Amino acid sequence: MPDPQELDRPAPRPPDRTPARAYRAPAPRLRDRILPLLYPLPGGESATARSLLGVAFGLALVLLALAGVVAPFVVPDAVRQWSPASAQSVTDAGQLSPGSIFRDCRDESCPWLVVLPPGRFVMGSAAGEAEPKPDEGPQHEVAIAAKIAVMQHEVTRGQFAAFVKETKYQIKAACSTLTGKGFAVDPKGAWNSVGFTQTDQHPVVCVDWNDARAYALWLSQRTGRNYRLLSEAEWEYAARAGSQTPYAFGDRANEICSYGNVADRSLKDALKELLKGWVFADCSDGNVYTASVKSFKANAFGLYDMLGNAWEWTEDCYHGNYSNAPGDGSAWVDGNCSQRILRGGGWDDDPYKARSANRFGSAPGGRGSGVGFRLARTLP
Repeated sequence: MPDPQELDRPAPRPPDRTPARAYRAPAPRLRDRILPLLYPLPGGESATARSLLGVAFGLALVLLALAGVVAPFVVPDAVRQWSPASAQSVTDAGQLSPGSIFRDCRDESCPWLVVLPPGRFVMGSAAGEAEPKPDEGPQHEVAIAAKIAVMQHEVTRGQFAAFVKETKYQIKAACSTLTGKGFAVDPKGAWNSVGFTQTDQHPVVCVDWNDARAYALWLSQRTGRNYRLLSEAEWEYAARAGSQTPYAFGDRANEICSYGNVADRSLKDALKELLKGWVFADCSDGNVYTASVKSFKANAFGLYDMLGNAWEWTEDCYHGNYSNAPGDGSAWVDGNCSQRILRGGGWDDDPYKARSANRFGSAPGGRGSGVGFRLARTLP
């Protein structure tokens, strides 16, 4: 007979045959990883790691210090001399060295300027220059005493569009441009309808002398600087860039296609039926009409498109020769100002008209699809 005490005992449990799980310690917190590096016990790997961190931190400080000392000398002027939209950062542009590039406001409607060196030059065409015109003499010495900054390139269509948009400037339509029968005045022609395709990077054309002056006034008010047209003497000084040859690059007209956009084989091949009897450069610059600014080599002063692409208005009144012309580089504005001076030649002109000494008088209200402008400002 079973023992009553045995009956009161619970039945034994069967053995647990569930496989044991491996123990996983919780992941250490980030603080627990960093603190031993910052406050290690003497010796061991933590002390070594802390020493390496200290060396790295010291090197970082040295590199930052070097960047502050070296960067002003190695970063290009075009980057260092950015200025804000308020046009206040270039407050001492007169201290910039010749060849420096800067602009007076940050957005693309503000032009890049190149600081020109003061100097002297002989203005006009030399006696031996091929077929010099009577109004290109007599040669005379001109001293450019004031330091000036000149636009790197001609005012672009995009820059002029910003002016028109902001001021609501009204330009009367009518521009001499190339039509299906040759050059003629298009009563609907205007800076934004020149008879051929342009982008915002092409020089603005179909603008007259008054339009150029209105743009200069707007840019002056916008930046707080005095922008203006170049005098004729300043223009020739800038175009020659130290040369006394017919062109800044030399005297071989057929080499002009590397330096400027003029009437050449590209134009002849495309429009030979309209331009019979014209003189063309025996080279090809790849452009039928205007070219994007800075498409060609710059002259020794760092200026682009001084030859061809678009004629450029200057401040001067037209005189038949240089007798009694100013010798200090100032604009010659006395006498009959029914005509103002254009310089540089255009995309549709033969190389002869793109010579440094060539000049042309036009009524201030005249507009043509090969006529634009660039500006300058006198530096303090």
